[in-house]
Amino acid sequence: MPKTSHSEPMDAIALRTLEVDGTPQFHIRIGRPVLAPEGDCWFCAYEIVGPHTTRRGQFGGEDSMQALVNALYGASIDVKVSAENASGRLSWLGDAQDFGLPSPPTRPPP
Repeated sequence: MPKTSHSEPMDAIALRTLEVDGTPQFHIRIGRPVLAPEGDCWFCAYEIVGPHTTRRGQFGGEDSMQALVNALYGASIDVKVSAENASGRLSWLGDAQDFGLPSPPTRPPP
């Protein structure tokens, strides 16, 4: 897995800003998927910065599309468990339930 420094700038390809108490101050950035140095998989970084939340992560995949989708899923979960959302202060376009991010699929038990 490629290591990225928290101070290393991210090559962001997508940005979203959510509101905290109606003020735009919760930022989600999705990075450009990159091929692992070994060339056998891809990774996609994401970053979330809010008044009470700072989170940076990355997810892998077999190709750049899967890495990107997995990063969106990871960001979606981190937004849902953020302090701002837990306190009911987070919204997007006036909606405090749907932040416009995909949720990971769930599969019923076999």
